[in-house]
Amino acid sequence: MKIATFGVFDIIHAGHVKFLERCKKISKNAELIVVLARDSTVLKDKGRKPLTPEEQRKYIVESLKPVDKAILGNEGSDRLSIVEEIKPDIIILGHDQGWDEKELEQELKKRMLKVKVFRLKKYGNINSTSIKNKIKFN
Repeated sequence: MKIATFGVFDIIHAGHVKFLERCKKISKNAELIVVLARDSTVLKDKGRKPLTPEEQRKYIVESLKPVDKAILGNEGSDRLSIVEEIKPDIIILGHDQGWDEKELEQELKKRMLKVKVFRLKKYGNINSTSIKNKIKFN
């Protein structure tokens, strides 16, 4: 069984690690694949590049204990093409990701993919933005 999750994972913190641990526990013996947003995608979506370049983010995420494989997402407008490539059984969304679970399942069904989509609740109150702001003001 394959579980996929997605994110930028810039400035790795305890919230990221806890999220990935929770993803891994969804199904015993599942392979956890983390799809990282490309630098160009982050620039397009957030108006800035990540602090850590994509290859370094991939290396760091791949080094985390719960992660079996980290890959870079595809560039371009079809964000779901990577799902067609990896064919996960389950997709786990973070609390702050914009997809609606049911709409995502329906879109994947149109692509002949049967994927269950779940959203995990936020863990704690730490996030990358608060860390960046702390650094900026100290």
